[in-house]
Amino acid sequence: MLNEWGVFNIKRVVPVHIQLTTTMEQDGQRDQYHFDEQGQFVELNGKYYLHYQEHQGGTATPVQFRLGTDHLHLRRSGIRETDFEFQLSAPTKTRYRTEYGIIGMLVTTNRLAVEFDPQDVNGSIDLEYQLTANEQLIGTYQVQLQFAA
Repeated sequence: MLNEWGVFNIKRVVPVHIQLTTTMEQDGQRDQYHFDEQGQFVELNGKYYLHYQEHQGGTATPVQFRLGTDHLHLRRSGIRETDFEFQLSAPTKTRYRTEYGIIGMLVTTNRLAVEFDPQDVNGSIDLEYQLTANEQLIGTYQVQLQFAA
């Protein structure tokens, strides 16, 4: 990630408005969360990222998406840390860090549509995935995200 002079090669950072709806189904219960946040679209070393903070219950959680046309990477920081790789071709393994320890999980991506225009700086993510641990379904999740400069 460092260039020949030992620094990051950030090509561009553009402020964006992000609208996000997350639907979670766990243990027969369904919850939905809406976020309307300000963030940044970043072009770094030929890759594209969305950075923003989710504000909920007085807590700000840093979130980063690395955008790709056939895959998506999500990292959330804070007390609970997630580092998920989404791809339709095969489930991916991950670790979920909680205040009680680390839980190994499997991420199965059921739907993934990432569209973005790096020139006009806008796009959308349509994602549905399942998390399992020890071959037990933890939940099914849907993410609908739109962003624009």
